[in-house]
Amino acid sequence: MVYAHVLKAAAQTVGGERKLAAFLDVSPHELQRWMKGDVAPPLPAFLLALDLAADGPYGPRRRIRVAVLPPKNM
Repeated sequence: MVYAHVLKAAAQTVGGERKLAAFLDVSPHELQRWMKGDVAPPLPAFLLALDLAADGPYGPRRRIRVAVLPPKNM
């Protein structure tokens, strides 16, 4: 199930299932139900987990930061 895969990746990114449950503001028991596929997580919680997963193992190894500098003639 896609939900479980994303939730596991998000837990890995934040340092464990308890931390992910706290981040998503749900009980560890409810998170376990989502991760086992017993029930689907609410869409907002899934999207937050997806953002975490994207920053973790699926994200770029090196983030590129870009600054916008004002023109020299100001």
